[in-house]
Amino acid sequence: MFWKASCILVLVALLSLVGGCMENRVSRGNDALRIGDYARAVNNFSAVLDDNPLDRDARYGLALSYYAIAEEKERIKAGTTPLWERTVQEFQVLWNVDSSFKIREAYSNSLFYLAKATLSENSHANVLPLLERSIALDSLNYFSFNLKALIYESLNRSEEAKDLYVYIITKEPRFLSAYINLGNVYWHEGDVSSAWDIWSMGLKQDGQNSTLLHWTRVAEDSLKALIDAGRL
Repeated sequence: MFWKASCILVLVALLSLVGGCMENRVSRGNDALRIGDYARAVNNFSAVLDDNPLDRDARYGLALSYYAIAEEKERIKAGTTPLWERTVQEFQVLWNVDSSFKIREAYSNSLFYLAKATLSENSHANVLPLLERSIALDSLNYFSFNLKALIYESLNRSEEAKDLYVYIITKEPRFLSAYINLGNVYWHEGDVSSAWDIWSMGLKQDGQNSTLLHWTRVAEDSLKALIDAGRL
């Protein structure tokens, strides 16, 4: 009986030691992630998950590590599609473990970046499902709304594109790309007056934006020419 009790105590001690070791690896992974040592962060989080695939903290850390690696590559314009694919994959697995609100924004952003990277490699790729999922996760991800509208434009679904740009501007007036893109739609349709209106609205948000300054002047010159020609 004493022998059995001793074995149990040893087993409990070993389990506690293993648990403490895993917790320590999560902590080391978080430290590595915090200072930008992403390879070491991945190694530590992966070691924990090899032992316990359901460890939420390690799952979250691993997903964030791949997100940080992909984002770093994005800044130097390196080929990032495989990295964003891996990041999205990690967030999908994490979602099965923990679908709490705190992971939605990063998961949504990773889907946006994957869609963007995919289009850079193949402009005809169908990334709308990725963007729909991104928006479903985070209704404030206006980058995904904006990219979705641009795709609608490319598919000659200009009215739907306009609706999305107007939605973005209404919800987030400082999102300048929506003014630029909406003005472009009107410009390509030959509606110079509406294009000037939209670009001018954008300038009220940021009077120093070079793209808005340029196209507002172009629209003004075009409007003057139309007036001089008696066509307006």
